[in-house]
Amino acid sequence: MMKVSVVIPTYNRAGSMERLLNALKAQTFPPSDFEVVVSIDGSEDGTREMVENFDAPFTIRSLWQPNSGRVKACNNGIENASGEVLIILDDDMEPLPEFIEAHYLSHSSGGKLGVIGAAPIYVDDSSTFATKYVASEFNARQKKMASPDYKFRIWDFYGGTFSIRRKTLLEVGLFDESFKTYGYEDMELARRLIKSGVKIIFNPEAICTQYYDENLEGLLKKTVYSGERVVLLVSIHPELFGELKLREYNVQGWKWRWLRFTLIWAALLFPPTSRLIVSFIKSFDNSSEKTRARLYAMAMDYFFWLGVWSEVRKNREYEPLIPRIKSYRYDSHAS
Repeated sequence: MMKVSVVIPTYNRAGSMERLLNALKAQTFPPSDFEVVVSIDGSEDGTREMVENFDAPFTIRSLWQPNSGRVKACNNGIENASGEVLIILDDDMEPLPEFIEAHYLSHSSGGKLGVIGAAPIYVDDSSTFATKYVASEFNARQKKMASPDYKFRIWDFYGGTFSIRRKTLLEVGLFDESFKTYGYEDMELARRLIKSGVKIIFNPEAICTQYYDENLEGLLKKTVYSGERVVLLVSIHPELFGELKLREYNVQGWKWRWLRFTLIWAALLFPPTSRLIVSFIKSFDNSSEKTRARLYAMAMDYFFWLGVWSEVRKNREYEPLIPRIKSYRYDSHAS
């Protein structure tokens, strides 16, 4: 049995995958003690051929499936892995040399642990404003998580650089394949892990550089998906409602809530409304970073709730969630 299996789901990112595999060649962990399982989700950009011909000092295997989404690809990789410890790694990561060793040592006590590694998002002058906006929030949160007295919260869970003993994960169950599109499949798994007695910790020594690259349209599309999938998550785990953004419907002032409500229904009845909103935001591309950040925050709030209401409208079984959302009073200052 291998000590470690690195499972990498990927879709049409041949260049990123090659960078990641080259970084794994430089690991301090002995190459004879780990394998890499690349789960290819229907890529048609040469990923399969690149992996099959990659000259690696470690065991490397590629699995191919028709395009079915990240969750299915993750599960396929996990089911075909043989390592004692699993490391699930997104394809936009570049692990530092001590990455695998740091994850593996975290599990040396033999306890039921899930380990989140550090994944700071790389930015430079060429990065889009959308990338810089996400990086600012994500990197700041990871710095807080590195504090010894930090208390883990469900929304801190991030499955892009996560390790767990394979036996433990198989006992709890793999990713829920009802999460077909982007968002919240990681949190759903985290909830089941925690309920089963797995302790989630953050290891700032297990570092990857994350090459997140997104534009405004892509960011907002993912935000809509997040709104849709959070409805599914709460339908599975109702007790999570008070820990997620669904609790924040009434946090904003009444003027923004009224405008947001009006724009949501405009988009539901006349879908091009969303494209007009994106165009409006892009018209401020030459404004100050503070103005653009404010507009991005408002846009993400709007598109999240658009996703929520779209999902509820498509699936009548979720309608009982509406009064709970509208009546919930959450004090953001007390959190």
